[in-house]
Amino acid sequence: MDESPGNSSQTASLAWASQYHYDTVESLRRYFSLGLPDSSPGFNALPDPSKAVSLSDYIEETGLRSSLALLTLIEAAFRQDYRYRCHKRLKDDLSRAFRAKHKRLRDDQNVSLEKDIFDVWSRHAPGANQLIGELRGAFRFRHWLAHGRYWTPKLGRSYDFEYLYRLADGVYFALPLQGWDEA
Repeated sequence: MDESPGNSSQTASLAWASQYHYDTVESLRRYFSLGLPDSSPGFNALPDPSKAVSLSDYIEETGLRSSLALLTLIEAAFRQDYRYRCHKRLKDDLSRAFRAKHKRLRDDQNVSLEKDIFDVWSRHAPGANQLIGELRGAFRFRHWLAHGRYWTPKLGRSYDFEYLYRLADGVYFALPLQGWDEA
């Protein structure tokens, strides 16, 4: 199976994102192991050499960026599922609820992931509440990342790439997301 980002399979994309993350972290470790000091001005000299970045700083930033990438994969899967269920006329309660939501909103672009899609999943998918609750917290973290990290977030837990990968894997395993393999 092709696990490049162009493959529409969410699980393949998830595996590819994980491989990319760990390859990048390993590359950073190898770069810093070349006998360079623990802090290095990097490939391009920084304007202020006193603000050199350490290996741990780079790894932390890589984790944040990889986390954002995972959360975008999750959002895409839920949005594709919503669109699929609205247009394929499936007969289950979840699909019917999405079609009713779609009829009220009149446009796929107006649907909110958290207020519309997650709410319907919580109400109409048996056993989805815990995962949806975890996703809501993870998406508060995503908002902090995506909007510039200029405030101190109150998240209730810490988020890192490993936790988010396990959450994404759990979502793909436990929830019957539809349509991601037809994109």
